[in-house]
Amino acid sequence: MIVEPVGLDVDRLPKPIVWAELFGNDHPVEMEIGMGKGTFITEQAKARPDVNFFGIEWARWYWRYCSDRLRRNQCLNARTVRAEANFFLSEFVQDQSLSVLHVYFPDPWPKTRHHKRRLIQEPFLRQVERILVPNGQLRIVTDHQEYFEQIEPIVKNSKLKVIDYSRPGSANEGEFVGTNFERKYRREGRPFYAIAAQKLE
Repeated sequence: MIVEPVGLDVDRLPKPIVWAELFGNDHPVEMEIGMGKGTFITEQAKARPDVNFFGIEWARWYWRYCSDRLRRNQCLNARTVRAEANFFLSEFVQDQSLSVLHVYFPDPWPKTRHHKRRLIQEPFLRQVERILVPNGQLRIVTDHQEYFEQIEPIVKNSKLKVIDYSRPGSANEGEFVGTNFERKYRREGRPFYAIAAQKLE
């Protein structure tokens, strides 16, 4: 049984979060922004008990679904919170405290007037540069070509070094990540675009 609740109340979290106190160990921490139904984070948490996973989701229904999924799978090394990503990173995440930041299929906000709502912009990369440990990684996958054409130069112009994207072990043959969104989009015949970058020591 999981002693601590998986889904946490953002208003009750300390600022900043001390991961070792939250998880009760000093294992590396990986974060997923926009975890949806939790396919990726659940499979990773099950397969890698020596890593702590923290998921952020803004949509209440998805957050509850994912949190319950992790609970049912007895993922002792996973926690989630319902919060806006940029706010959470700036208010709660300490410098050099995450080993990997996963961002898979972020909302593309396709209408031009909504582009300012997109997550991956220069201020977001400044946060990523701050919160990753040395050699920590940022991994991004999207199905939206125009958004990727915006993402790629932002990542390349950051202080991170672009590296080869490596798919997680929980992904099936031919998959980039293995999320529900990816499997849905693959059935629709959509192409996918991926980029990964590493923080230099």
